[in-house]
Amino acid sequence: MGYTYRRRRRSGPNWGLILSLVLVVGAAAYFVPQYLNPRPVPPLGGDASPAVAAAPSPMPTPAANRLIEAGDQMAGGHWGAAADIYGDVARSNPSMAAAHAGWARALVYANKASEAVSHAQRAVELEPRSAEYQALLALAFDWSGNPDRAITSARRSAELDGKLPEAYAYLAEAFTDKFRMKDASDALDKAIAAGGRDNAEVLRVQAYYLESNADYAGAVEMYRKAIEKAPERSYLYLSLGHALRAVKRYDEAIQSYQRASDLYPQDARAEGGMGQAYYAMEEYASARSHLERSLEIDPNYPTGWGQLGWVFYVQKEYDKAQPYFEHAVELEKDPAKNAAYRHALGWIYMNIKQYDKAKTEFTKALQENPELDGARQGLQVLESEQAPSR
Repeated sequence: MGYTYRRRRRSGPNWGLILSLVLVVGAAAYFVPQYLNPRPVPPLGGDASPAVAAAPSPMPTPAANRLIEAGDQMAGGHWGAAADIYGDVARSNPSMAAAHAGWARALVYANKASEAVSHAQRAVELEPRSAEYQALLALAFDWSGNPDRAITSARRSAELDGKLPEAYAYLAEAFTDKFRMKDASDALDKAIAAGGRDNAEVLRVQAYYLESNADYAGAVEMYRKAIEKAPERSYLYLSLGHALRAVKRYDEAIQSYQRASDLYPQDARAEGGMGQAYYAMEEYASARSHLERSLEIDPNYPTGWGQLGWVFYVQKEYDKAQPYFEHAVELEKDPAKNAAYRHALGWIYMNIKQYDKAKTEFTKALQENPELDGARQGLQVLESEQAPSR
């Protein structure tokens, strides 16, 4: 019979196997939670070594920091300071559309719309698909006296983004300046439908539309609503002052103009508005003081020159009024205002027997405003007296 060898079974536990299992389980207990719930890496200088510290976040570029600074100035209503910063950034970074756009907006709000146009155009050239920049260009065109080009840019803005309220608002403003009131009303409806019911610029244009329709009380209310939304915008207080002056609420108008001046002292229109309010109240010394101050701020402010002419004219100081009116007609672009200045000049020239000059001014006044009866009467007086030419 053969013999089969069998290893004798050892009695007692297998300590090697048990130790191996313990090590495996311990490793799993430590590493699996670390994998499923990784601990955050301590910052450099903490418990972690530099080799495992988190990488630093990228720092903003100097231009980006300057744009933030300019935006803060805009938020505070400091248009001049904002324009200076945007201008510096744009000159250093000529391909940065945001800098050109910011520069343009600051200039518009600072009553330098003619200067703003080229910068708004540059922003559009750099980003032609930007509805916001097209709307800004429309605003610059309109406030610089070119409503036709404003209409084109505003329409382009609306095509790019049909949900931009400012596109329709600026279209409405340009239509209002063209006396296309039905088109303006339709554009305002679209601005509101696009979400602009509480938009400060939509409210402002609504007020301007009402003012242009001689609804001054409605305009006052709407301007106040716009100010509630954007109390830092000095030009809103100017517009409110004009509407208040139209309804002969002169004290309130002066307060509104003063607020505009407090926010942005470099705007000659605030002092000019106060001067006109005092003029309407026949407080000529105060009117003269504010109007002269407006010309100190901006020597090319046409209303300051023209209104000072009226201050002297109504007091029959024609020799003092004459140079102010003469300078005003060189600067003024508004045909209605220019016609009034020329009409006054015509009578001043007639009074000092400069008949040829008088006839020229009366004629030009009627060309700019055919309904100006005073100029027509002046020509009739010249013809009836058969005044000699000199």
